[in-house]
Amino acid sequence: MNDRIFSPSSLIAEVNSLLEQGFKNIHVEGEITNASTSGRGHLYFTLKDENAALDCVMWASRARRLKFDAEDGLAVQARGSVTIYRQRGRFQLVVDALEPQGIGALQLAFEQLKAKLGDEGLFDPERKRPMPTLPSRLGIVTSATGAALQDMLKVLRRSPHIEVVLAPAAVQGEGAAAEIARAVDRLGASGLVDVIIVGRGGGSLEDLWAFNEEVVARAIAAAAVPVISGVGHEVDFTIADFVADIRAATPTQAAELVAARVEEQDRRLSAAEDALRRDLRRHLKMAGARLEGLEGSGGLAALPHRVAALRQRFDRADRLGAALRGLADRVRSRLVRAEAVLGRLPARVAAGGHRRLLASRCEQMGQLMRARLNRCGAELAAKRRTLSSLSPDRVLERGYSITTIKNSSRPLKDPAQVRAGQILVTRLAGGELRSLATDRPVRRPKRAAISDRQPSLFGDATDDPGDRNGID
Repeated sequence: MNDRIFSPSSLIAEVNSLLEQGFKNIHVEGEITNASTSGRGHLYFTLKDENAALDCVMWASRARRLKFDAEDGLAVQARGSVTIYRQRGRFQLVVDALEPQGIGALQLAFEQLKAKLGDEGLFDPERKRPMPTLPSRLGIVTSATGAALQDMLKVLRRSPHIEVVLAPAAVQGEGAAAEIARAVDRLGASGLVDVIIVGRGGGSLEDLWAFNEEVVARAIAAAAVPVISGVGHEVDFTIADFVADIRAATPTQAAELVAARVEEQDRRLSAAEDALRRDLRRHLKMAGARLEGLEGSGGLAALPHRVAALRQRFDRADRLGAALRGLADRVRSRLVRAEAVLGRLPARVAAGGHRRLLASRCEQMGQLMRARLNRCGAELAAKRRTLSSLSPDRVLERGYSITTIKNSSRPLKDPAQVRAGQILVTRLAGGELRSLATDRPVRRPKRAAISDRQPSLFGDATDDPGDRNGID
């Protein structure tokens, strides 16, 4: 055999034959690392211990049956066969089954899904909805042949006002979770029920596992109406219990919650009815006492006379209506006659007179409007001349000037406003002059008032023109 020459394919096939005979259905324990899932659903990971690592693959047909997620760091026991991957010549373990170490696969899957949905907020009390005040139509998702349904119906018979709508579904075994989710979706979207009970009787963790599936949890969370979970016995907890709006320990208790709400409303209605009857009896008794007190009184004795007087007033009103109708008929006749007279008048004469009157009035209005516009134009021209004579530009044209400090628009009134080194801008009719202020500004004393002084151009006859707001 040592003289035999192998191709890579023949060598790998030979080795695989030996490996499959000697290492079939072996068990390997280790820690998962580098776990990943391909687009086709195959699970790839590595099992390692302190000294070595082993590549592993779990085909999609097997990986889909896992109840838990193969996460990095998880200690597991893998069962499978050793082969060599031909395309790469890589030694690997083809895994047929995978079990976590230290905790069962179902319990691990339960904890993983619980943590995942809890992080998404599906267990938060804020999103839980209360039961309707008066549920009249109840939807039940359970097995049609199970004892849990009969237990719930026995309780609900106490409240004949509750209408029950059953959406039967398998509650155990392959495909049960999908049936339960579809039944919840169908009832919630139908608009036929006010609340839904999802439940079944007790059993092992495996028996109750359909209520721990993610598809059921998301269907309950997305239901259009509140959902009550009643699964197993009081010690049993499922993912459906955490997601549901209300958790009941058993299916019977779930039915009790609905029936108790209806019975509570019945008691409230009965109490309200009794209170209303008491009030009516009291009011009738008080009214009877008042009638007995009025019997024989002067006011009650005068009641027939008051009725007769009112009847007479009604009769007069009836006769008045007939008189008004007659008056209306007479007025209508006068209008008809007047219309006939107007119809006989010459239409051309009447129409011509109206046209002449309208033309005369239009001519008068035109004259009035033209006169008004002329007066307004004259007043506007006079005001324009006045404003023009008071314009600072006209004042500058007569030889005056206005002085300001640079970068300021306020005219100077007093030399004390100027500091040494400031630039002064003097505005003249033909332009501007700029000058530098000395270090000792001189303030000119006011002159004595004389009667023949020239009045100020700005309306103050008592000031010297040279002392006005920076005008030189």
